[in-house]
Amino acid sequence: MIKSVIKNAFSSLVLLSAVLLLNGCTSSIHMVNTDGFDQVIPADLDYKYVEAITKQHVILGFAANTNYVDDARQSLIAQCDGELTAVSTQYSTDHSFLSWYNKILMKGICIQ
Repeated sequence: MIKSVIKNAFSSLVLLSAVLLLNGCTSSIHMVNTDGFDQVIPADLDYKYVEAITKQHVILGFAANTNYVDDARQSLIAQCDGELTAVSTQYSTDHSFLSWYNKILMKGICIQ
């Protein structure tokens, strides 16, 4: 009787631990870099905000897309016909079980 209660309790504890570990995920911002904030945009100029997001999927430490940072930069440049200024770059990671996503978020101001 006592053995079966202990066995059931242990089985439940193992199952609960496995469910919590397998469903756990986190997100982390590693670095934010800014550049080009030294100039003031004159009031008579047109400007717009531009943004680019790219991801790299990593499974068990193996990554396929290693150009994701360059892709974000090229995407940001392609959205601006004028001068790109006040660029910020955020590098973050979204973790899941045995895999994660490295993400680059670039934002800037396009002066036309």
